Amino acid sequence: MNKTIEEKKKILREYIQAHPNCTSKQIKKATKFKIERIYSNMIEAYNDANVSLSKNLTRRSKEKQKSDIIDYIRKNPGCSVPEIRAKTGVNVTRLFESIINAYQFAGVKYPQRDFTKGVVNPVVVNRSLNFEKEVINQLKTIGEVRPKVRTKTGIVDCILNYKNKDYVVEVKDFRSRNNITMSQIKQLIRYLKELNLKNGLIICPKDSFPKQKNERNLYIGGLKIMILSDEDLRGRSIKEL
Repeated sequence: MNKTIEEKKKILREYIQAHPNCTSKQIKKATKFKIERIYSNMIEAYNDANVSLSKNLTRRSKEKQKSDIIDYIRKNPGCSVPEIRAKTGVNVTRLFESIINAYQFAGVKYPQRDFTKGVVNPVVVNRSLNFEKEVINQLKTIGEVRPKVRTKTGIVDCILNYKNKDYVVEVKDFRSRNNITMSQIKQLIRYLKELNLKNGLIICPKDSFPKQKNERNLYIGGLKIMILSDEDLRGRSIKEL
């Protein structure tokens, strides 16, 4: 006799509770049910059974954790930080620095309505949006700008065409002790490769420059990346370009 989803979940909950270190293969062998047909993943099944995650589930690499978050966002657009953590068992801000970055990596538009729900400080979000808007407007005085260009893994802030050359541009409103690191550079490299372009710009407040001065002009695998401040754009062309 065919069982309903709820009946199957009850069987799976009881099995996980009785075998807290079980694997998906063991579950399938014992219950004849495939976890992925009933839950989005093993973590959701463990959470539903109210059982702490097994060692097998907590040994995921950073890349696997990021992949789990990205997959969840794509399947559940509009999801929040607490929801993602409950379903994937991963801290979004630890891996992506913010929920907005995670949505960008997933290629999903972050819902504006969530800005005031406590997931992200509205003051910080508004400041970031205003900073990006100001930078885009400054770039428009220098060349032609195409904002919000979608790639396979995210949304580029804009593409600048300057003197018949295209630049992939990422705007980072980092403040306080936050500096541009290899994480942001790798994100830009990924966009460059996906768009088949060679030149990239990261534009941020001057205080957020990489700690080592020689890291502002990078040549990586045939790609050229420059890190500029918003002050570098004001009232003049970009001589370095």
